[in-house]
Amino acid sequence: MLKKIAIIGEGVVGCSTALQVSLALPNSQITVLHDRPFVETCSAGPAGLFRIDDENNRDYGKYTFAWFAHLHRTEKGDETGVKLLSGHIQSDIRERLEQQQRAYGDVVYNFRFLEEREIKELFPEPSKHCIHYTAFASEGNKYVPYLKSKCIANRVQFREQKVENLEQLADEGFDILVNCAGLNGGKLAGDDDTVYPIRGVVLDVDAHWHKHFNYRDFITFTIPKEQSVVIGSVKQENRWDLEITDVDRKDILERYVKLHPAMRDPKILGEWSGLRPARKAIRIEKQDKTSEKSGKPYTVVHHYGHGGNGFTLGWGTAMKATQLVKMAILDNKSSKL
Repeated sequence: MLKKIAIIGEGVVGCSTALQVSLALPNSQITVLHDRPFVETCSAGPAGLFRIDDENNRDYGKYTFAWFAHLHRTEKGDETGVKLLSGHIQSDIRERLEQQQRAYGDVVYNFRFLEEREIKELFPEPSKHCIHYTAFASEGNKYVPYLKSKCIANRVQFREQKVENLEQLADEGFDILVNCAGLNGGKLAGDDDTVYPIRGVVLDVDAHWHKHFNYRDFITFTIPKEQSVVIGSVKQENRWDLEITDVDRKDILERYVKLHPAMRDPKILGEWSGLRPARKAIRIEKQDKTSEKSGKPYTVVHHYGHGGNGFTLGWGTAMKATQLVKMAILDNKSSKL
């Protein structure tokens, strides 16, 4: 029988999953459900520089990096939003940078520690240590719509619908539900209260001459985009408000201009704020359930909790989630036999 699959969430994780499921199960009926326009989601604003925070997620990052390399070779960057960038990350704490080396130093290109001479010549008030590498960045407002266009070409349907609970979808006739609801993922699961927001704010500025990413301690940074440069950020845990204040703007600009004085008095083209869906570990798990109302059996695949690494890890974790969806179908077939 034709399997009806619902994927909850239209962000980078939901669209990555929808595309992979549509490729793996071309005879299934797939619907992506989202409760708001894409421009209001967390995925619509970031520049998504490849960087892995948790070493346990190395494999997911490696798969995503290979996918970005494929897109870079075969598709136009102004359509995918994926580009190759080089740059630097500074810190006074060497262990922070050594952790980055362990997490992805052999995944990206040209990873190395800078010499003291290089650090002093590059930066006006340098930290003690600095790494350089080359990797991919993905602009959310282009990359996610690109994934969505590929989904639509594979007959995936998109529907704006607020999902109150998963059982509701089972009773609507869906056999498999993939929970990519980000910050609402735990609430929708009904058994997870560990998801929390990390508030982020970035500014888009006119600095076409700035071609390299530039970080200090993972919170003060610039990432070049096609038409602008992103300056960030604030990272405030368990804060739900999205209004960008003068305090936010002043804090971000003062920190970055101290790092890179040439960026003083920038022309601000736009602003973005979002809530990153954080969790101690990404949840990728299959659960078999039965509707209390109708008695219908259905399967839930949870896929959420990426924090600020949704673009870096999303394609790799979607591969695992797609495997679980395929497993659910095989398990169903076996039970019927």
